[in-house]
Amino acid sequence: MKAQSTGNKYIKGMATLELLIAFVILILCTSAVIMVAFGNQSFAVDSETNNEAIQKAQKALEDTRALSRQDFDLVVSDPNPIQDGIYTKQIIVDPFAATECSRQIESKITWDTDMNQPQSINLFSRVGDIPEALDLGGDCSASPPGPGFTVGGGLNMGGAKTNGLDVLNKKVFIALQDPPGLAYVDATNYAAPVQIMNSYDVGSEVNDVDIARDLDTGEIYAYVARETNTNQLQIIDVTDINNPIFVRNVDLPEVGGSSEPEGYRVYYYKNRLYMTTKETAGPELHIFDASDPVTSFPKFGIKELNRTVNDLVVVDQNIGGTNYSVAYMVADSDLKEIGVFDVTTAGTANEMFSLNMTGGADAYSLFFSSTSKLLYVGRQANAGQEFFAYDASNSFSTLIERAKREVGEHPIGLRIAGAYAYMVTNDSNEDFQTYNADPATGLSHIRTYNASNKGTGIDYEDQFIYETMEQGSETLQIYYAP
Repeated sequence: MKAQSTGNKYIKGMATLELLIAFVILILCTSAVIMVAFGNQSFAVDSETNNEAIQKAQKALEDTRALSRQDFDLVVSDPNPIQDGIYTKQIIVDPFAATECSRQIESKITWDTDMNQPQSINLFSRVGDIPEALDLGGDCSASPPGPGFTVGGGLNMGGAKTNGLDVLNKKVFIALQDPPGLAYVDATNYAAPVQIMNSYDVGSEVNDVDIARDLDTGEIYAYVARETNTNQLQIIDVTDINNPIFVRNVDLPEVGGSSEPEGYRVYYYKNRLYMTTKETAGPELHIFDASDPVTSFPKFGIKELNRTVNDLVVVDQNIGGTNYSVAYMVADSDLKEIGVFDVTTAGTANEMFSLNMTGGADAYSLFFSSTSKLLYVGRQANAGQEFFAYDASNSFSTLIERAKREVGEHPIGLRIAGAYAYMVTNDSNEDFQTYNADPATGLSHIRTYNASNKGTGIDYEDQFIYETMEQGSETLQIYYAP
């Protein structure tokens, strides 16, 4: 069947790749915002000096754009201003203006007039990380949402209980506790999202879902963790959400059927799928080759974790001058609420470091910022704090606490974008909350919104934030944060 449709899929794949690259090039070529600070500058200021300063700022900006295409990790701030004749120049990359695959760059030129009045020119632009966008299967955002938000549309799915969600291209995929297991929502109009009734039934409760685009074919796949003792993973072609196509079930024969072998968490990164079960008799972590889910889906390896992983993320990270693929996990555990694993080699997961957080509360959610190298963790409500930020720049040997904050509820889901943290909790009166993401602010609280329901999951895409809720008048809520 795949052989018969190879030509069409190739065309789709090329179109998808061209669109993605065009999208990122659009980011790279975004017109810079120019801000000129004149102080008390008079009209007699030498325009030639101003023009020269603008040219220098533009050149520094273009040089940094070119550097981003060579190696995105080289897009960092100059440690100190650089003297250039009468000017000083500096590139500034704000770690709290980034997303998973984009960074904001500022080109700053300063100088003094003949009357010793300080002047400055600041140019801003945003650059995209094309390889990271591809590694995430297109599931990343070019620009972050802002701190304020408008409550958009909601959706009542007939009282269905939800377990979480994933969003790609304004299409929302919701894990359900009841049939059909997976709900499909078109949120192109954020004020009036529409549930797609396509009659596809996963066959069980769905604990988690991750969506990724295959850039070789252009097809979009849903990787679904099923609440079953066998065939715990299901793969569905959701390129057309009106007509989803079953691809395959995947069994986990190494886990014991008498314990808790059900599928629990899934995460896609760089053509690999990472899947966990709850703590069970046998390995909890399973790693698959997801480069061609239609033709074959071989298992790379397994790892016994001896704990239930509640959330995980996989990233590429430079630690000590060496590039690694790193898996961060948070779990139900009295000793290892946070685990750091080296998953660079296919099929291996070597635990390099773990952190026993003070007290006995479990860790529920996490998010890693590749620009700031901060790991954010949400923890079960207890007598202490529930929201933490750790310096994870040397995470194979240590995690250094930078800030923590009392939330008062369980942070079920976390997303960090730009300068802000977005959180959903299990408190039906305070289910959606926003915070400052910079540890220097103490993770200060910004706003709480009461959707009158308990949160179960969160995701964002550009200026839109999506929350799933347990059940009630609405099970999906969308927020617009320009």
